[in-house]
Amino acid sequence: MTATEERTAGTRETAAPAYVLTERDARRTTRYSDVCGGTDEFKRVLAEEPQTVATREGREALRGLVDDGLYMLARMEVRLREYQAFRDELARLVEAMRTIPEPRLADSHREAETLRQLLATNGELPAKELMERAEEIRQVANDMEGALRRHKEAAVAAGVAYRAVLREGRSTGAASGVTDGASSAPAAEEIPGWIPQGWLPPEPHREKIVDWLKRGRAVLLSDEAAEQLAVGPQGREPWVQFEDGGVMPLRVVRWSEEVRNFHPMGTDPHPRSRLYRGRGTMAAPTEGAVPTAT
Repeated sequence: MTATEERTAGTRETAAPAYVLTERDARRTTRYSDVCGGTDEFKRVLAEEPQTVATREGREALRGLVDDGLYMLARMEVRLREYQAFRDELARLVEAMRTIPEPRLADSHREAETLRQLLATNGELPAKELMERAEEIRQVANDMEGALRRHKEAAVAAGVAYRAVLREGRSTGAASGVTDGASSAPAAEEIPGWIPQGWLPPEPHREKIVDWLKRGRAVLLSDEAAEQLAVGPQGREPWVQFEDGGVMPLRVVRWSEEVRNFHPMGTDPHPRSRLYRGRGTMAAPTEGAVPTAT
């Protein structure tokens, strides 16, 4: 079995977490919003700053980028397990819905047709038979109501699971939503109420993070999860987790157009980092090189 086949086979079952988040990890602010950003910078430093790599501080910084990558993978694994639990819950609901008996609609039509024929005669009506046949129709209606109720209960349960996996209700104050992905500049009145505007960064970072939150590419951690993170200089504050595992306080989120990545305030990424995007980029790229798209 090849390494690729082994990796594929390993995804068929829900495995135990490969990397356990420690208490130290829980308080970690990542330097980038995704593993790609940290990997790009790791490769850039190795290729362009041999003098930095030769120092203790430089190697510690590189280890920090590696730890960031493992941390973000662990955060993504948590989300993966949540999606797998969602998958299993849907499978359970579907199986339960398959067992709901089908109402006898054909029987109700036959009874109704017989009633029509009996009522069309001019002779004495068989009252007892008419009542019994009418009751059969009512029983089919009762069965139909029961089937509808059980299907609705399953659909509601699926909706609850759907909202849970999308982190609705986890953001501060209200549920978060997902839009169709429009990225037009949000005016103040267009910022959803569940986004704490008082903690948003200044423009142009504000527009970018609001767009990502609205599209579900980033989420606000629940109050419970935020309590495990470091308390900032302004007290307890909202934290953002990006879809690729990065975690930062909402207040310090900044967007770099040069590297197309979020980073915390005060840790501006090197503009050449993105030139190291791609598995084949192992040495210092030539000037003007175009980075491989992710």
